[in-house]
Amino acid sequence: MRRLRNGCVTAALLVVVPAAFCGADDDDLGGPLKLDTVVAYARQHNPEIRAAVSKWHAAEARPAQAGSLPDPMVDVAYHNESFDRLTQGSSEFAWIRIGASQEVPFPGKLGLKQRIATTEAEETHQDSRRIELEVIGRVKMAYAEYAHLFELLDLLGRNRDLLQKFARTAEVKYSVGEGIQQDVLRAHVELSLLVDRETSLEQRRQSQTAELNGLLNRPPSAPLGTPQHSEEKHLTRSLDESLAEALEHAPEVNAAQSRVNGSESMVALARRDFLPDFVLRADYMNKASLQPEWEVGVGVKVPLHFATKQSAGVDEAAATLAEAHAEHQNAAVRVQARIRDLYARAQAAERLIALYRQTIIPQAHLALESATSAYSVNKVDFLTLLNSFTVMLEYEMRYHEELSNFQKAVAELEAVVGEPVEG
Repeated sequence: MRRLRNGCVTAALLVVVPAAFCGADDDDLGGPLKLDTVVAYARQHNPEIRAAVSKWHAAEARPAQAGSLPDPMVDVAYHNESFDRLTQGSSEFAWIRIGASQEVPFPGKLGLKQRIATTEAEETHQDSRRIELEVIGRVKMAYAEYAHLFELLDLLGRNRDLLQKFARTAEVKYSVGEGIQQDVLRAHVELSLLVDRETSLEQRRQSQTAELNGLLNRPPSAPLGTPQHSEEKHLTRSLDESLAEALEHAPEVNAAQSRVNGSESMVALARRDFLPDFVLRADYMNKASLQPEWEVGVGVKVPLHFATKQSAGVDEAAATLAEAHAEHQNAAVRVQARIRDLYARAQAAERLIALYRQTIIPQAHLALESATSAYSVNKVDFLTLLNSFTVMLEYEMRYHEELSNFQKAVAELEAVVGEPVEG
């Protein structure tokens, strides 16, 4: 059975995990908020993950049960000759019998039952991995949005200061007769729009805090620290490599393969049901004054109704196997299609990030600097300066949005592939 590679993941799969093992507790979430800390905390505390892990542990306990012999039967009987008294010792027809019997399935049946239970446990393990990866993916996406909102608020704060500087310049020009009142009014309108944006973003940040806390199994209003500044990262694996990794590591595909393996064992077991099971029996009889007696025997369970029972069981198992093969094929196709979509989104965001950082934003800054200098010597009007400012602000906001889009696409991609795809 495959095991999760990450040590912290393995720790999260234990029924009781010390908080310090993964290095994540409430104190770690109040200071500078690191993504690794948030992920470790989610693995330890998220109820969806913990429920899936408990379900996996329950399934792991079933193979040993399925491979064990049925419980033996022990019985004690007393035979008496009359109703008026106990005749044990005074009558040859009164006796005490002690017996035991054990049902023994035909050789190979128990092994197949244990193998079926083992594949079911492996399927549950893969479902547990899928749930964990999906939850961690949602945590990473929520964290990316949380950090994105912090960066936008910081960006608007810095640009509000710059716009206030432009507004003061317009007021000075208007006071000395070099500007018009309309410029001052436009500056204040733009400032009000920035405040409106900040108010909206602050509301979204509070909502995102509640969402992230919900994934961490914390109260919605529990405080969260300031997230790390988003850094540019890149895809480290090609699309073909990601597709190949998914066929090997994607829990959805592996779970479907486990169902195929289990269904194959079910077909083998159904065919073996045509063979009889046995019952081993031993008895001891005590007749008091007479010689004790003992008896051993073997019983056979005859599959007499094979035409309507065992044959139908084989047909059922064969149909279940065909269903499992189709589900496995469908899972592989669905995972590959999902990977192609997410990979294209991540690539597009990666290209836009580079375009904004290397070309568009530097040009917008140069345009604003040029407009600022020209406005100071009355070569352009205030509207031109304001347009340059709003264009630069929009492109900077789009840059941060694409950083967030890349992180979200990668988080979803890693949840599907089952392996890291960026670095």
